Amino acid sequence: MRSLSRLMLALMMVVPLGLIAMPAQWAHAQPDGGPVDPTGSIRISLMDIPADRVDDPRARSYIVDNIPPGESISRRVQVTNDTGAPATLDVYAGPAEIRDGAFVPRPRGETNPLSSWVELSADEVTLDNGQSAEVLVTITVPEDAPEVEQYGAVWVSTRPAAAEGEEQIQQVSRVGVRLYVSVGEGNGPPSDFQIESLTPQRDAEGNAAVAVRVQNTGGRAVDVSGDLTLGDGPGGLTAQAMSASTVTIPPGDGGEVMFVIPSSVEFPAGPWQATADLESGWAQHSISSEITFPDQGVGETSDGDGGWPIGLWGALIAGLLAATALALILLRRRSSGGDERPAETH
Repeated sequence: MRSLSRLMLALMMVVPLGLIAMPAQWAHAQPDGGPVDPTGSIRISLMDIPADRVDDPRARSYIVDNIPPGESISRRVQVTNDTGAPATLDVYAGPAEIRDGAFVPRPRGETNPLSSWVELSADEVTLDNGQSAEVLVTITVPEDAPEVEQYGAVWVSTRPAAAEGEEQIQQVSRVGVRLYVSVGEGNGPPSDFQIESLTPQRDAEGNAAVAVRVQNTGGRAVDVSGDLTLGDGPGGLTAQAMSASTVTIPPGDGGEVMFVIPSSVEFPAGPWQATADLESGWAQHSISSEITFPDQGVGETSDGDGGWPIGLWGALIAGLLAATALALILLRRRSSGGDERPAETH
C-alpha cells in the first residue's frame, strides 16, 4: 500500500510535456556528442516532468530530480519504432559518468547504484513500423542510500538479427534519456555555475575561437551551452556563434565551452567586444570583455566583468531603490518631528 501511495503521488506531481506547448525532444536529436542512433530508426522521448520544473529546460529532455532516501518518483517515456518493419526493442537502465566535459554512458551490462534503483514497466516492446508505446520508469531510492548525485540513462535498443553461418559483425542502435538523480531531503543541493574567463584562440585552419572557462559552484552537475556575440570589431564588424557542444560539469569541477567562428575570409584580430551568454537549466550567467585574437594559437585570457548572473543587476537596482525609499522615510520623519517640537517660552 505504501508503494502504491508513493506511485500515485509521483504521478500527481508531474506534468505531461504535451500540456506545456513544447514539442517532445528526441534523444537521437540531442547535439551533445552522446551516443545516438545515426539512422533515426528508433526514438525515445520523455513524456512528463515535475510540476516544479516546468520552466527548467534540462528537465524537458532529461529526468532531473532529487529523491529523499526511501522515496520514489515515476516518469513516462515514449518509445517509437521507425525501422521500416516490425521490431522487438529492448528497454533497460544503465549507468553513466561525467568525464572530460561529457556525459558518458557505460557499456550495456554494467551497473551502478542508480541503474539498480530503476524499475521499468516493460523490458521489451514489440511495435509495428511507426508505432509507439509508453514505458513507466520508477526510481526508488533505498533508505540507506548516500546523499550524492548519481548518473545513468534509460535506453531503447534494437536487437541484432540472428546470424547464420560464419560469425558476423552486427550493428545495434540505441538511444536514451539521461538520468540526473540526487539523493537527499527537500529540493536537494542547488545547481549553479560561474563564468571565470574568456580566451581567444585560432585553430590550425585559422578559424577564430573563444574558450569560455566555467566553474560548477553548485551541488549538482550542470549542462552548459549558450551563445557568443562579437561586436565593435574592426570597421564595425560583428559576429555570432553557438557553443560547439553542451559541456557537462560535475560539482566542484570546471570545464570549457568552446565557440568556433568559421570564416571563409581572413577574420581580423580585433579588438572585439565579446559577450558570452551561458545557461544550464535555470542558471543563467553572462560575461563581457574586450579580446584580441592571436595570429595563431592561444591568446590572452580575460576575466571580463566576473560573469555576473543575469538578473543580478535587477536585484542591485531593487536594493538601491529600497535603500532610497528608507532614507526618504527617515528624512520625512525627522522633518515631521522638527515641526512638532513645542515652542520655546521666554
